[in-house]
Amino acid sequence: MITLTTPFTPEFTPYLPTEYRNMRAIYFDIETTGLSAQSSYVYLIGCAYEEEGAYFLTQWMTTEPAEEKELLRLFFEKVKDYDLLLHYNGTGFDLPFLEKKAKRHCLTCPLSDLESLDLYAAARKLKDYMTTEDLKLKTMERFFGFTRTDTFSGGDLIEVYAQFLGLYRLNELTNHSKEREVTALGHVLLLHNAEDIKSLPSLTILLFLQNLSAELTEERLQPPMPNALADNPELRDALSKIKLTPKAVSVDYVFPFTLPFPCELHLPFDDRNIIINLSKSGQVMVLLPVHSGDLKYFYPNPADYYYLPLEDCAMHKSVASFVEKEYRKKATAATCYTKKTGAFVPFFVKNAKKEAQKEKSLPCFYSDYKSNFCYTVYDDELKANGLTPIIRTLLDSLL
Repeated sequence: MITLTTPFTPEFTPYLPTEYRNMRAIYFDIETTGLSAQSSYVYLIGCAYEEEGAYFLTQWMTTEPAEEKELLRLFFEKVKDYDLLLHYNGTGFDLPFLEKKAKRHCLTCPLSDLESLDLYAAARKLKDYMTTEDLKLKTMERFFGFTRTDTFSGGDLIEVYAQFLGLYRLNELTNHSKEREVTALGHVLLLHNAEDIKSLPSLTILLFLQNLSAELTEERLQPPMPNALADNPELRDALSKIKLTPKAVSVDYVFPFTLPFPCELHLPFDDRNIIINLSKSGQVMVLLPVHSGDLKYFYPNPADYYYLPLEDCAMHKSVASFVEKEYRKKATAATCYTKKTGAFVPFFVKNAKKEAQKEKSLPCFYSDYKSNFCYTVYDDELKANGLTPIIRTLLDSLL
């Protein structure tokens, strides 16, 4: 059995949602000789954890198949000291694999006793907003600028591990004549697992983005600063274009984190995009497109209204009853509206999975009755009261 413990520094300050912040967190990943726990076995387990403000990586790797039970025992003993388990697609593979192995070896598996956060699940919720070809771990690392040396996949390493086992045994039989080759293969195996795990604390940025609406508070609001634009020439160019038609408004917040390089999410809204830019220096810019023109406010209870075709608006029966019958119609849900001309900002998505309309005091405007995209008036009063509640409601409906 090979056991290694090394310190490391995450590239992104690890983030946990509020409900998990008092828990001791441990990040883990496994390497196996196949996908089936029945016909293959786990040969390497690594985990990352924090102790006294520093992060450490511990890895256990078997040098023969018979050590699998001891490998599991060592890992299970380690995780007993923690409350929260973080992983990337561990729900779909790692956890079920280890539970089956524990049962086969008659070991008690403590993993089900821990709270669990799957960073892959967070990536799936954000996939429509990131310009990535897939959601593989390495793809996520590239998107956020996290560095990596290893070039192998987990599948590639099955053959590497087979070679390692053969040479390791031969090395023992030939008085360590193959030490250099064994060390090189072991380094390849350990490096892949180490880099998978070292990226996990940094990839909690996915949880940060998923919980962004809760994190954007007035306390973090700051005057518009040039840092994000200076960090990201592409955003600067895009912003210069979007300010022409349609106009846009940016709202800036500051957080105590750093990134290797800036990145951004594009959240489709109607026929526009809401841009969320994360700068290297911890600035989060939310760029809202401003709709200029006419939008409709729909009244509730259409039975109480008449629709006036010539005016193209609805009017309450208490007033419209004085209008001659040939100039009025019974209002329907689709015609029970009044128009307003002005500037509007995105508010929420009507068919969102979450109930996002929290600011019920604000009027909601739509392009037509069937539209799911709601806007609210961008006027001096809204500017004075601040856009943070609007943005939080909007992100609640999108993220």
